[in-house]
Amino acid sequence: MARTTSRGIDPAIGLNAPVSWPTGEAPATSTTMGTDTTPVVTESYVARVFIPLNTTITGLSVLNGSAVAGNITMALADSNGTIVANTASTAASGTAAYQQVALTAPVTVKGPGEYFILLQSNNTSYRFRSHTLGNFKAGKLTGQTYGTLPVFTPPTGFTASLGPIASTY
Repeated sequence: MARTTSRGIDPAIGLNAPVSWPTGEAPATSTTMGTDTTPVVTESYVARVFIPLNTTITGLSVLNGSAVAGNITMALADSNGTIVANTASTAASGTAAYQQVALTAPVTVKGPGEYFILLQSNNTSYRFRSHTLGNFKAGKLTGQTYGTLPVFTPPTGFTASLGPIASTY
């Protein structure tokens, strides 16, 4: 039985907390799920991830599309759009596969809670898979600079083919 405290919900006694939570509560079911999205280097792509209990996150993963080139950086933001953890700039690697990217430092997050995974790319030859359907918040931020992780106003609705198919780990 889970314990509820003012600090969130802990995992059941004697069990480790799960750490893999997908954006939109919809993990990829195939390597071609969603849209093969071409990023704009001045945009950041954002999708909501619901984390149901307290857990420590060590990295983020993204489902790469049909091409990998250049570098990507990712971040985890809270429900207010404040970055709570991020990755270093990392070479994109592995077409049609999840790419795991470690956070610069593990972060313990409180659940249940709404968080956002943010993805940036410095190369328009890179492709990532994005959600085509959803009942969750997903969109993009414009006027961005690669590697600069902004405090942002989270999207209020779903915009197709923008929110990355991604997860925590």
